[in-house]
Amino acid sequence: MHRQILEDQAALYVSGAMTAPERESLEVVLAFHTELRAAVARMEQVAAAVALAKVTGEVEPSAQLKQRILAAAGRSARAERDCLVVTTPTGMVEWVNAEFTAMCGYELAELKGRKPGTLLQGPDTDPAAVARIRAALHERRPCRETLVNYHKDGTAYRADIRISPVLAEEGEPLWFVARERRLPDVS
Repeated sequence: MHRQILEDQAALYVSGAMTAPERESLEVVLAFHTELRAAVARMEQVAAAVALAKVTGEVEPSAQLKQRILAAAGRSARAERDCLVVTTPTGMVEWVNAEFTAMCGYELAELKGRKPGTLLQGPDTDPAAVARIRAALHERRPCRETLVNYHKDGTAYRADIRISPVLAEEGEPLWFVARERRLPDVS
């Protein structure tokens, strides 16, 4: 990934210039993308120092004070219950969290570099819903659908799926982030 694009995304995130859904999607990417996470951490340190210098007149605030500012800004780690998937702009899996693996039975090594639908969809998956997802991704817009997917062992389950693009300034997708929740089975 081009370094300037990562720096731009980090700057938008730290400055608060992203919408809530954009921040939420980028936070998922931060969970696995070490270089982006490091860029955000560097910029947060600078932002904390600048904020404190304005308030206290100090040039370099203590590490403890910086941490309190960062925590107040809402960057503390939170437990995530959603199943998370990050794909490349072409839809290939780049990262999944443990909750996703628990829901579908596939490990990251089995999914990485593949389109998730090829493994997860089956006979009861609604082709119209899949077509709506495909259209939204092509148009680089968020979408939400309920799909019947299949566990690695063949068991069908229903999932609420929300997909959001993470876009570069020029509108090109950097990643797509899917948040999924297993829904109760309907008999």
